[in-house]
Amino acid sequence: MKKIIPVLGLLIATSPLSAQTIDTKQIYFGGGLGLNDTSGTDNGAGFQIFAGLPLAVDMGKTKLAVELGYMDTGNMDINAPSGNASVKANGIWSTAVVTLPLQEKLNLVGRLGYDFGDDDGLMIGGGLGMPIADNMSLRFEYVIRDNIDSLQANLVIRQ
Repeated sequence: MKKIIPVLGLLIATSPLSAQTIDTKQIYFGGGLGLNDTSGTDNGAGFQIFAGLPLAVDMGKTKLAVELGYMDTGNMDINAPSGNASVKANGIWSTAVVTLPLQEKLNLVGRLGYDFGDDDGLMIGGGLGMPIADNMSLRFEYVIRDNIDSLQANLVIRQ
């Protein structure tokens, strides 16, 4: 029951999708590595993969998209007096992503959404994106979830 309200909110937030025909050629894919941290642990090296769809919303040069992805934190070691252990989190997430061009080869990226996995709850992030080819870009972001913070480097590939 706890997850129903965010899911409904996400469906409402993405309702422009139902009003437009989805052009599958606009769907993009990405993935990368993340350095993840939660209180009381060492950093864990993990990964994320995602797919996105630009929305046809008039925002000037600013672009809006929705993304759906999967994240795995990798093992984050706990150094406790009683012995060593590790924790790990993974799961599906969905966010709205705003991209604002700063210069020809530099974009500001912001995201707001919900993590439905082990660290379920609000997620927010921001960073920089750099086009490296007509259909590829690099993104460097800092993403905050309920318990886990991630420093991410991702490659985004467009068709």
